[in-house]
Amino acid sequence: MWNFKGERNVEKNFIDYHMMSINEPEFTNTQVYDHQPRQIQGNSDYPLVDLDYVLDQSNPFEAVLANRYSAREPFKGNVVVNRALLARFTQLAMIGGSKENRTYPSGGAQYYVDTYFLFNEDLLDQQIVKQGNIMRLNSDTHKLMVKQYQPWDEISKAFIQKYLVNSAQFTIVLSCDVTSISKKYTDISYKLVQQEAGHIGQNIQLVANYLGLESVPLGGFYDIELSKLLGDNQTSLYAFLLG
Repeated sequence: MWNFKGERNVEKNFIDYHMMSINEPEFTNTQVYDHQPRQIQGNSDYPLVDLDYVLDQSNPFEAVLANRYSAREPFKGNVVVNRALLARFTQLAMIGGSKENRTYPSGGAQYYVDTYFLFNEDLLDQQIVKQGNIMRLNSDTHKLMVKQYQPWDEISKAFIQKYLVNSAQFTIVLSCDVTSISKKYTDISYKLVQQEAGHIGQNIQLVANYLGLESVPLGGFYDIELSKLLGDNQTSLYAFLLG
């Protein structure tokens, strides 16, 4: 059992807990599992309440929910990724315009999860990547901060699904600084950042569908390698490929 209460070094326990579940290249063969079809759940002998409803495809919100899916084939790249699209994407999925709170919930409105964009310089508008292709989103100032440049060939090494990453226009990585997340919520902070990453991830998928982008959420990345690309003492939590 993991018990963070009463510990003087809570951050170390977060890190140890996280490291128990990371992917490493030398363990890939044992960490990638054969797909198991989901078993449809039965109703047993319980009394039932019928919830049948036909989603209204003429309603934009219902259509986005109904048509959300995770890409399984190489990305087609049907949408031009430029500054205007990125501005619209980030405002809808994360920033939320001029209001104080963002478009996703966060425990105590602390917003501990950081968002990084890593761009494939070969497949999108060159004006975006002329100063670098690894950027951190600042939702408070509505800006992408250009951190550094790494060739997409190097970035792709951090991902297991090569057939997807090679055709992606960019990836979004959600991360946090595990040495600072315990300041307010101490022992439950790690749980809260995981929940926050899930909220952002659902927004990413829905907004991508709304804007015509394909997307796929991934656990299939090498944690240490991806975190090194981000820098800033970040620990990768969740990643998405888009194209």
